[in-house]
Amino acid sequence: MKEYKRRIKNIFIIFTALIMSPLLFFLIKKRRKNENTKLRILIIPQLTRIGDLICSTPVFRAIKIKYPYSHLSVLVSNKAIGAIKNNTRIDEFIVYEDYLFCELIKKIKKGNFNWGLSLSGTSISTVLFLFGLIENRVKTIRENRPITEKITDWMNNFKLLYKNHTYLPKHHLDLLKFINIIDPEEKKEIFFSEIGNKKAETFLKENNLLEKDILVGISISAGNKIKEWGDEKFLSLAEMIVNKYNVKIFFIGSEKDKNRIEKLLENKINNNYLIATNFSIEELSSLIKKLSLFISVDTGPLYIANAINIPTINIIGPVDSNEQPPKEDQITFRILPSQDIKPTSFVFKEGNKEKSKEAVESIDVKRVFNAVDKLLKI
Repeated sequence: MKEYKRRIKNIFIIFTALIMSPLLFFLIKKRRKNENTKLRILIIPQLTRIGDLICSTPVFRAIKIKYPYSHLSVLVSNKAIGAIKNNTRIDEFIVYEDYLFCELIKKIKKGNFNWGLSLSGTSISTVLFLFGLIENRVKTIRENRPITEKITDWMNNFKLLYKNHTYLPKHHLDLLKFINIIDPEEKKEIFFSEIGNKKAETFLKENNLLEKDILVGISISAGNKIKEWGDEKFLSLAEMIVNKYNVKIFFIGSEKDKNRIEKLLENKINNNYLIATNFSIEELSSLIKKLSLFISVDTGPLYIANAINIPTINIIGPVDSNEQPPKEDQITFRILPSQDIKPTSFVFKEGNKEKSKEAVESIDVKRVFNAVDKLLKI
């Protein structure tokens, strides 16, 4: 019911924008005469997914390198802001949940933005730019997009088509050509907080961990359940790693994962298995920085590890490996399902749950352990 009400509300907002569009375009034209020349940019990324936000950081970086005196604001959800909260490239965060829709429009309008970049590609981002009287509106256009986008995309004066199965971070950077940033470097960034660093240090001391200890992080959960590999498989993998390398395993997750992890580890009586579920998203990067290796399915914390050059093993499962997962290199391994199984999870559309299950089940523990073997010997 809640989702249904949200959709009805969005449809009402979109049709209001369509009806008012002549007036809004007139006001934008009138406002242009009085605008200052300073570059003021509002970016709307995917609001709630951590991995997507990390993949947006090269955009923030490229803008500030080219235009160091510009003002850069980012609209983000309270759920995921911790992933970029300490990013010094960003001048202002606008937290979506802090405002009613009309208040949000007023906030954007008051910001006097002359450029709006929609990385998310949603129709609501178009409406926010228009009601916010932003003169230059840049939007990702998606293939097979819903009707709400088809009837509002024309409201943007700069558009770039994202073709399915292509690398999304590169597409994000290509949007910057409209503000004269050509071929910028694709470099993801993580900025650490002092609170997070202290918390990570305290965690290591409380668990009597030494500098010589090899620390391996494992995340058993994912924001999207169809990606999950299976708790017992992760436990079997952890046991194989401990038996061969005598490492310390951090089972990393959110507070809601705590009972799940405790149940999985209830028969483990040695100190090789640790639970780290009391770190916020903002603090988590400081803990991940301490690791020698991070293992998970394609989920947010893995993108954090990749951005700070921690060796990672990404159990791809049903995810389209061409679209967003970190590219493979000497310290970044990707474990794909059997070749005859096609991807069913994509950045701009939901996958088939049954087919997704087939993808994760085709990846056995031994294949992942072989990758661990290679990375721990580097």
